[in-house]
Amino acid sequence: MKDNKTIAITLRFWTNNLGVVSDAKKQTACWDSGMAIMEKNIAKSIKHSTAPFNCYEDILPLIKELFRKNRVFVVSANRLPRVLSHRRRVK
Repeated sequence: MKDNKTIAITLRFWTNNLGVVSDAKKQTACWDSGMAIMEKNIAKSIKHSTAPFNCYEDILPLIKELFRKNRVFVVSANRLPRVLSHRRRVK
């Protein structure tokens, strides 16, 4: 079995109770809120995690928090960490 070499986060947006009427292009409407889902990855010791978000501005901090909870840090091309260490204290 091959190792899963990815970290997957799925964003799901709510579509319930919308009073929006579709136009002729048959576009679908959704709220700007929903759930972020981090998929389990046994090879990387990542547990399944979910968390709600309430607007677009919440998404990036939420992803950072999911990474922190699963002890994942993001490294840029110059090898400097971009996400705070998982060892930092949560208020």
